[in-house]
Amino acid sequence: MIAFTYFAGVPTFAADPESGRILARKCSVCQGKNGMARNPEVPNLAGQSSLYLENILKDFRDGAREDRRMNIVVKSLSDDDIKDFPVWFSRFVVTVDRPE
Repeated sequence: MIAFTYFAGVPTFAADPESGRILARKCSVCQGKNGMARNPEVPNLAGQSSLYLENILKDFRDGAREDRRMNIVVKSLSDDDIKDFPVWFSRFVVTVDRPE
């Protein structure tokens, strides 16, 4: 009960997966509709940690990481966008078949 009372006034910074889904549409050409890229030079986003993806997007936006396409694409993303987008891709479950 004490923990509930203490955290009741703390704002929630939860990401919005629906907003992330809408943002992800813009990325489907390179990243694939479900986060599985067709081009082997483009990383798959499906199933990745949302925190990992969020940090990468911030790095591209802030210029700490270089890729001419990504730096342009993420330049206009807000902090909320950068939290929402990865949540969508992190919800995909990626499975692989073990070779026999």
